[in-house]
Amino acid sequence: MKPSKLSLILQVFLVSSLLIGVSKTLTGCAGKKIDENDPASLMTEAEDEIKSEHYLLAIEKLRLIKNKFPYSKHSALAQLRVADVYYLQESYGEAAASYETFRDLHPKHEKTAYAMFRVGKSYFNDIPSNVSRDLSSAQKALDSFQDFLRRFPTAPEAAESRNLVTSIRNSLAERELYIGNFYFRDNQWVSARGRFEKVLAFYSDTTSATDAKKNLELAKLNQAKEESQKEASGKDSKETKQ
Repeated sequence: MKPSKLSLILQVFLVSSLLIGVSKTLTGCAGKKIDENDPASLMTEAEDEIKSEHYLLAIEKLRLIKNKFPYSKHSALAQLRVADVYYLQESYGEAAASYETFRDLHPKHEKTAYAMFRVGKSYFNDIPSNVSRDLSSAQKALDSFQDFLRRFPTAPEAAESRNLVTSIRNSLAERELYIGNFYFRDNQWVSARGRFEKVLAFYSDTTSATDAKKNLELAKLNQAKEESQKEASGKDSKETKQ
């Protein structure tokens, strides 16, 4: 059965619309042609793509700036904006790595403080909500914020960083207490004591310190009682043999 004339017209219209859409995507918004020899023009286009949440297109243009104009003043900013795009996409591992690259390549740039803060924030956003899971990202976030605060103690982001440091330290303390309690329930007194002592040594100002101190004393008592019982059992065994 042959397609009707109306069907053919609709097919041609759909194909034409698709081609026009692709053309607009490749040449920029509203059909505007991109001047790939002008880093400033490329940067403007990349920013427009970010605002429109066209993140893949934005990264493509930002990378073009970095590769084609490595000595341009726009190159460093393009590197930073790539990290920002990853952050907006909630790809926090990639964001942290990109911010760290910017920090290492441009230690005296006016945006270095911002990049260092975002390193910590990226790791912070990657911290699991359950302390029973791996908290390596929490330690990385803590180290990053502390580095940032040592270098830029009066930066606009410093107050937020200090609040986040407090939150992270509480999480790390809860993690140590959680592991300590696991060993405690399993009667592994030495391992339990090690975790409780770590809470008191490194996180004494956290809410977990109170429970850690109490459980540490109980672990010591239980360990001493167990050792006493073993010693008594050993003596009884010797006396029986005699």
